[in-house]
Amino acid sequence: MSTALAIAGVTQLLRDLLNDGLVDNDVAANIGTNVVVHARAPDLLDPVTDENSVLNVFLYKVDPQPNWTNEILATRGPDGRRVANTPLALDLYYLVSAASGEDLHADILLGHAMQILHEHPGFDRDEIIAGLNPSPVIAGGLPPVLQALAQTGLANQIEQLAIAPIYLGLEEMSKLWTAFQTSYRSSMAYRVSSVIIAIEEPTVQPLPVLTIGPNNTGPDVAPSLTAGPPFLRAVTLPQGQPSARIGDTIVLWGQGLDGADQLIRFESPALDDPIDLPPDPGGGARMRSVTIPNAPAVWAAGQFTVRFLAAPAPAEPQRLSNSVAVQIAPRPQLPPVSVTRPDADTVQVTLGIRPRIRPGQQVELILGGTAALAPPRDTAQTQAVFDFPALPAGNYPLRLRVDGVESWLVQRELPPIGPDFAPRPPAFDPAQALTVPV
Repeated sequence: MSTALAIAGVTQLLRDLLNDGLVDNDVAANIGTNVVVHARAPDLLDPVTDENSVLNVFLYKVDPQPNWTNEILATRGPDGRRVANTPLALDLYYLVSAASGEDLHADILLGHAMQILHEHPGFDRDEIIAGLNPSPVIAGGLPPVLQALAQTGLANQIEQLAIAPIYLGLEEMSKLWTAFQTSYRSSMAYRVSSVIIAIEEPTVQPLPVLTIGPNNTGPDVAPSLTAGPPFLRAVTLPQGQPSARIGDTIVLWGQGLDGADQLIRFESPALDDPIDLPPDPGGGARMRSVTIPNAPAVWAAGQFTVRFLAAPAPAEPQRLSNSVAVQIAPRPQLPPVSVTRPDADTVQVTLGIRPRIRPGQQVELILGGTAALAPPRDTAQTQAVFDFPALPAGNYPLRLRVDGVESWLVQRELPPIGPDFAPRPPAFDPAQALTVPV
């Protein structure tokens, strides 16, 4: 998620993109005068006084992002306590205007601006980091407002920023410039989507539901497909859990899971590169298992996609299957490094975490029903510090959540009990608990 600085960050990214494009095309030399890229209200543009040709980026409208609107939940519960850090999802609308006191200069500038934005339909993570997080040597000489944009969080939000042209009719364009109360300038409108702003505050989280209905029954769907390219339809995770941990073995079910040069590919937004693993020995065209190495420095917790790769025959190119989702759960290192009360209003927990937590990952610790977020980090870390409100002394069930994936708190496959071998319902793992001292 991004911070409240995200809107200004998007404006600055657009301004930098246009300025770099004009420099790369040597536009100033072509028109014989300097070109300045501003981010001002249109009524503040005065190219005659400025003695330059001017390209201006102006945010003229903000709309709710329609695809995210249906995902937004209530921020507070009936008792007024915060239950979610509800995101503010926005589409930003910009007017790119060209102004000059010389003939044809405005048309040349607008043409270059439209070509630059047409060839660059969005910003990826690396571009955002380069544009808003300058090196320390450069950052020291920037104005404070530009230095602050390094904290926008745009590079770590779930969706990338996309740029799309908006072709306004004559009536709508006339209304805009009438509202600006200034002379019309050659203009083109663009939409930047999506900017997702969210605050990071402690929340109240209920414990998970152990069963659904008396027998925990649900729908059973078993599709059948004929033989063909590799296709994955299901994943079996260890011990009936909704996730796996490093060191665990998962089972992939599907069709066409045979051939030469077999690999199973794991991809995650938290990792720069995919991880390819050979399947475990055994299995066949409908089932393959793979063991996730116990390598906390290589892996990350969070959401993963898994694909199967194989060649129909040796020396032929590999074919790639569809992807299925798999969650890799974090594992808290218990007992914690420390649990202290630095002041009367705070309980501070320092907790070791496997695998390492990466920059940009959201890390949350939940004690009972109270949650606290770890501060952001610049490098991968093996532990994190969490500040809770003044919790009463006692023993609390513990859940560690990394990018929405929780550690194992519930034991789901317990051995039967009694002479009739009656099945046992799920239970909380007593080892996944933390004691808050007096």
